[in-house]
Amino acid sequence: MLRKADRKFEIAETDFEPNHFGDRVALLAVVRGLEAIPEPSRVLLLTPSRYILNGVRYGLCAWEDQGFELERLGRRVAVRNHDLWARVAQAQQFHRIMAQYSESGLRDAARFEQGLTVPSIADDIRKALNETQREVERTNMTEQLAVCA
Repeated sequence: MLRKADRKFEIAETDFEPNHFGDRVALLAVVRGLEAIPEPSRVLLLTPSRYILNGVRYGLCAWEDQGFELERLGRRVAVRNHDLWARVAQAQQFHRIMAQYSESGLRDAARFEQGLTVPSIADDIRKALNETQREVERTNMTEQLAVCA
């Protein structure tokens, strides 16, 4: 789901990629969401995937510098899902991307069936936006949300 902070614009889509599951499909959703944004923007990515969270926060800059290859056991090997990570890096040329962990997205249905009360994705979005606003006000860093050093 892609939503502007003022809620005047929202896109919700579903899709699948044959013979691919889990991390690759989640990363593909991120890529398509970033590529759907028509103008340079600040993007707050809420994800339940530690793979995507760590990739955006820590891996992307290093992988891009190394041509999306890593040294493993003395050989150069491609980063897993390097084609999609390259598209995220391309989107990062236009957008300021900040990623935060959000537990609710994929787990709401399972917990609801068990009768457990959980925060909704809307609650996570509100919380993350408030935290981000406080951080921006505190540090006054309007241009450095997710930029490679």
